[in-house]
Amino acid sequence: MKPSAYAQSIDINQAIEQHLPLVKRIAHQICSRLPPNVEVDDLIQEGLTGLLDALNRYEPQANLAFEAYARTRIRGAIYDSCRKNDILPRNQRDELEGIEKVTRKLEQSLGRHPSEKEIATGAEITIEAYHAIMANMVHLMPLDDLSDDLLPTDAMDSDPMRAVAMSQLAERIAVILEGLPENERLVFGLHYQEDLSYREIAQVMNITPGRISQIHTQGMIRIRAKLKA
Repeated sequence: MKPSAYAQSIDINQAIEQHLPLVKRIAHQICSRLPPNVEVDDLIQEGLTGLLDALNRYEPQANLAFEAYARTRIRGAIYDSCRKNDILPRNQRDELEGIEKVTRKLEQSLGRHPSEKEIATGAEITIEAYHAIMANMVHLMPLDDLSDDLLPTDAMDSDPMRAVAMSQLAERIAVILEGLPENERLVFGLHYQEDLSYREIAQVMNITPGRISQIHTQGMIRIRAKLKA
């Protein structure tokens, strides 16, 4: 791949050193939500791959700062590695798909977002079991990761086509986010726009980090269900 004009105009090694703290911060945030056997240093290495990719691809735009662009590429590289290593067991993937199907069905029948209790009842599990599933799912459900399994396959054929598909996906997600319950909307805003960790959001909302994880995952399930509907 030929480096972008931006990449050719900067010192790549200096740029990597400058943005290394961003890579480390993202890697530590993600690692805190992963199983204990995952090494943060491995995630940092994957994040550096994403940063280098961002530096080579970025084209300056008025409404897209490099750091925002790089953040998505860094997270994407780290989560790509997580998927390749199959961190989420098959039984948990099946549970996720089952919850998404129940959520879609209830939204269609109720004409609104179902509550956690309604989803648990529809899935024929207890609310405690539902919350446990939410806690287990959180580590592989970032907002940035949605595009990889929900974009049409032909959107991968070339960068221009992917850019259009990503833009359309972003617009759909923005509309869905506006319709989320208030607590889920707040968690997404603080985490993705303000770049706060779950622990920091928990302090703002005066609830536990575990509960923030559950709220985030429930919001992700609603978004995925809407996009797949």
